[in-house]
Amino acid sequence: MLGWLKTRREVAKFCVDLPFDLSAPAFIADPYPSYAWLRENAPAVELQGGGYLLTRYADIRAAFTNSALGNAPSRFSTLAPRNAQKYVAADLASHIPPFLDAPEHKQMRQMVSRSFFNVFNGMGNELDVLAREQIAQLNAGDDLISAASQPFSVIAMCRFCGVASAPEQMKAFTQAFFHLFAPLCDPEVFAQVNTALAAFRAVLAEALQAGPPEGSLLAQMRAFQAQSEGITDVQIVDNCLLVFADGVENIEAGVASLMLVFEQAGIWDDLQSGTLSMELAVREGLRLQTPAQLVPRVAREGIELGGVQIKKDMPVFLALASGNRDGAVFDAPDTFDAARNMSDVMTFGQGRHRCIGETLGIAQLTAMMRAIVELGIRPAAKAMTYQSRIGHRWPDEMFVKIK
Repeated sequence: MLGWLKTRREVAKFCVDLPFDLSAPAFIADPYPSYAWLRENAPAVELQGGGYLLTRYADIRAAFTNSALGNAPSRFSTLAPRNAQKYVAADLASHIPPFLDAPEHKQMRQMVSRSFFNVFNGMGNELDVLAREQIAQLNAGDDLISAASQPFSVIAMCRFCGVASAPEQMKAFTQAFFHLFAPLCDPEVFAQVNTALAAFRAVLAEALQAGPPEGSLLAQMRAFQAQSEGITDVQIVDNCLLVFADGVENIEAGVASLMLVFEQAGIWDDLQSGTLSMELAVREGLRLQTPAQLVPRVAREGIELGGVQIKKDMPVFLALASGNRDGAVFDAPDTFDAARNMSDVMTFGQGRHRCIGETLGIAQLTAMMRAIVELGIRPAAKAMTYQSRIGHRWPDEMFVKIK
């Protein structure tokens, strides 16, 4: 990765090495200058290790409805259906919407969507109460993630899904799930992922067989199963696992990222007074610091994207975080503006594959940020480091002070 080349009279220019490396330390530290350069110079760029990355908003949006791009893993992937008997990860991928194409995708999404909203609509103010409980326990110098947002998100998802296991045990499982959404070439890590997913499945299966609490996600999925044909217990467990993991990892990371965005934007007083909508501030904050940076697709046939010929079975990654800062769509794209049109923001995807858990995710983050504002919690520093992961932008830690 090359640095900024500054001149007196020009806007600073940025260059990257090609093929592009998603794991480069400079990119992990701050991906946005690289995204800007790629949108301008290589909107469909070849990646080190294989595959391509789309960075322009228009190309990403078109990709969501392009029938030549699918969700199911390619025949070369360790997650391909042919490996379902060999790897837990491959078997799990064969059951959940992010890795399914029509017609299999439709029934699984219906089960998740109907069950999810039945539970969400009956939650009341549970998230606000839980958020205040967790934030009230913070002391100056604590790490917001490990001390508050992590237990908040795990406890919330245990209640949502109908799982009585210890939050510490469940947290140990959730991070493994997201390895499925990025290239994973290390056999040892892949083995660890399969072990963790098997244990995750076992906990959820036990909860399902024991009879989950009425109104929980597992209970709602069981009811859907009774009214449908062909839904197995394993499919229920795996789709609950999807919702659970998504409601933990991106949420605990999102709280810390939003803290930094709000600090840099200087909006604490507006949030405290209520002149700025907390939900709109959360959505705009997620546009600027998108936790799920990339979503994968697979070329079902040879296709041209962004002027580049892509062969069949090649992975294509849609850079949602780059699209969210595309100046062709958003005025002053690097500036916080909660009044902008949020319908164009693609933090949660687009179309029939839009994240089902969006409403819960926004509700979790809004509850946490509301409690943070009310109790005067602020970042102790104006910078933070991020986990070295492909596809997700998750802070390592966020130390706090009390106003």
